[in-house]
Amino acid sequence: MLRVDINILFTVINLLFLYFLMKRFLFKPVREILARREQEISASYKNAENANAAAQEMKKSYEETMANIETERQQKLDSTRLAASKEYDEIIANAREKAGKIISDAKIEAQKEAEAKQHEMQEQMALLVAQAAYKIAASRDSSENDSKLYDTFLSDAEKKG
Repeated sequence: MLRVDINILFTVINLLFLYFLMKRFLFKPVREILARREQEISASYKNAENANAAAQEMKKSYEETMANIETERQQKLDSTRLAASKEYDEIIANAREKAGKIISDAKIEAQKEAEAKQHEMQEQMALLVAQAAYKIAASRDSSENDSKLYDTFLSDAEKKG
């Protein structure tokens, strides 16, 4: 049979006292340590999430910047090509203008030279005609002299021409 005596009461008191001591000195500090550790872990997760969000924002900003740089590069390339094309067209137009002027000047110079040569030939012809007329007038004696004079005239003309 079960006896209720004072030992049971002391055992219950001992158990209650032990429970109180364990709760006060063991469970409470352990729970506090666990709570602090849980807060630290939560803070670490929040920091990691914030860092991840910041990294995603930086990545997005980087991608936008790269897209803007590519667009700007393409615009500058297009404007440079357009400027180079305009400059090329100007150079070609100037070269054609200069070539036209050179050709025009050369034609004028060639025409002047041709006119000078023609004038020179006319003067030589006039001189030869004058010489022939003089020789004809000087030697009107015979037809034999006419034939010699004609041969002389032709030989002089061949030498000068």
